[in-house]
Amino acid sequence: MKNLVYFFLLLAVFSSCKKNAKKHSVIYKITVIGGHPAYTVNYSDTENSTASQGPFTDQMWVSPKVEDRDAGTSVYLTLEGGVGGSYYMYIYIDGSLQKTDRMDDPYGPKTISATIPED
Repeated sequence: MKNLVYFFLLLAVFSSCKKNAKKHSVIYKITVIGGHPAYTVNYSDTENSTASQGPFTDQMWVSPKVEDRDAGTSVYLTLEGGVGGSYYMYIYIDGSLQKTDRMDDPYGPKTISATIPED
């Protein structure tokens, strides 16, 4: 009987332990084909923050890796002022391409978004 009490006590302790949810990383990327690009980018950085970078004239831009994003949260990439060429926008989650789209001159701003998959 005493062993049974210890068993249930241990079971209660371990079942009350919170499971650590897996955190995810996000990378954003822009590539430009043709023309003389001029653009700025906004992207979701942390849970309630937006990062803005630019203006850029490069044919390619890659964000720093954004760490510690929770499953089920939405992330986005906005391209503004896309002048000169065709712009390809990418969102990678944990190294896998989750969303891509194209914007052609002279359109913009354009936003793409993705939801971090549940574990």
